[in-house]
Amino acid sequence: MSTTPPVVGELFPLDNALRGIRERFADAVIDADRTSLRERTVVVPATRLAEVAHAVAYEWGGTFITLFGLDECAHEGRFRLHVSFSMAPEDAILTLIAAVNADDPRYPSVAARVPAAAWCERELRDMLGVVADGHPDLRPLVLHDGWPAGVHPLRKDFVAPASLDWSPRFTVPRVEGEGVFEIPVGPIHAGIIEPGHFRFATVGESVLQLDAKLGWTYRGLEKLAEGQTFQRGLEIAERMCGNCTLAHALAYSKAAEEIAGIPVPARGRAIRTVAAELERIHNHLGDLAGIVNDCAYVVGAAEFMRWKEVVHQLCDALFGQRWLRGVCVPGGVRVDLDDAQQQWMRSVLAEVRSGVGLTSRAVLANDAVVDRLAATGVLRTQVARDLGATGPAARASGLALDARRDHPYSFYKELDFQVIRRDAGDVQARFEVKTAEIFESMNLIDQLVNRMPGGPLVQHMGELPPGRGGFALVESPRGMVTHWLRPGPDGRIADWRVRSASHALWPALAQCVPGNIVPDFPLINKSFNLCYACCDK
Repeated sequence: MSTTPPVVGELFPLDNALRGIRERFADAVIDADRTSLRERTVVVPATRLAEVAHAVAYEWGGTFITLFGLDECAHEGRFRLHVSFSMAPEDAILTLIAAVNADDPRYPSVAARVPAAAWCERELRDMLGVVADGHPDLRPLVLHDGWPAGVHPLRKDFVAPASLDWSPRFTVPRVEGEGVFEIPVGPIHAGIIEPGHFRFATVGESVLQLDAKLGWTYRGLEKLAEGQTFQRGLEIAERMCGNCTLAHALAYSKAAEEIAGIPVPARGRAIRTVAAELERIHNHLGDLAGIVNDCAYVVGAAEFMRWKEVVHQLCDALFGQRWLRGVCVPGGVRVDLDDAQQQWMRSVLAEVRSGVGLTSRAVLANDAVVDRLAATGVLRTQVARDLGATGPAARASGLALDARRDHPYSFYKELDFQVIRRDAGDVQARFEVKTAEIFESMNLIDQLVNRMPGGPLVQHMGELPPGRGGFALVESPRGMVTHWLRPGPDGRIADWRVRSASHALWPALAQCVPGNIVPDFPLINKSFNLCYACCDK
């Protein structure tokens, strides 16, 4: 597998960005003592953070990944902001770091110039009380309008009270005009899905605007992890999202391994990759079933769900857990696969390949179904880029982004695979991308079985150096997941920050609905199939 090289005579994106920062921002300090092979850090004044971030994103080839803050008020009298960008195809991360004074925790908004940072800055205000001045929509994101003023859960001095006397309230952007109606949906829904509120502004059945409000089941997992052992942190990470258990466990483990500076044995890396691709397959099968079910193509939905169940049973037989919990640990994996298990897995997946291929062809040959899929819920390429879309949704809108290729981990660097892409950006494109990715995942597993290395499964991690951060990126079934970890002097977790693919994609989903009719929303929603829980972390 190889990435596309730069044009002869041009610099790689990271080199281009570092040169541009040196020339344009004399008050920025580029890291001299690198602690990560992948990440480069640049310290910039908070007053210029948005300006530098805009240049990285729109001039120097960076793709926004995450923005988060750390409370360093007790010892440093400041909050520290991290703004990270992917600099593919160089397999590099560029992180801008800025200090915000604890006495006046405000800074010029990054989202005002890099829209992909919008939800991150809203969460930053809720969790730490750091305000992004000039933000285009600084409504509370996680804690809702009724949350007590001055109470910020990720501050180090926060103590959870026995009870909080408040009730969730929220405001929504209003659309005025003759014939405009608001349709509230949720947060409690039919079935067993998680709580989320959707407010439609409509004229007749045509949607003018959609606002999504999450945060109904905020669990405080990042706060819960503070002071815990790294083993306890792994247990919390695995429970952040049921569908992406392995992806979160892998990202958490990779962050811990970067802190420890240890390599994962080749066999451990290979088995991690097998598990990750099985997780991708069963997630995509569930998405395909949801899409065709909302087109009333019940036979197709039943077939996709049947094959999804086969993959879950395969995971259970191989790893002892249908959702792959307990497989990945810092340093490697807990579970081995012998030769007989690997060959049996291939035979089962061959049956899945045949069945999924037959059903997907039947779906796309059905004019009534295609009429619902085509040109519905279009995510334009530029909108996807501006909002930092990731995963299959981004690839269905023409963006060739995939952390497995751009920032290879586990065994992906040794494998040959294709990044699946479509340009239409509609529900059909997302259906086609996920279908093709199922087959590509099976191809990767076939390669892994043929190239499975020997040796140990896990490398002992040892004591973690305090104060050193570890940053990891993983391509979950929905897209990029990031985990940032830092141990304290006692070797326990001092800080942990997570951003899921769903957190990046909810704003993009909201942009796909206007211009469609209300009955198309469930179909558009299923084509993304985003998670609520890993946003309410």
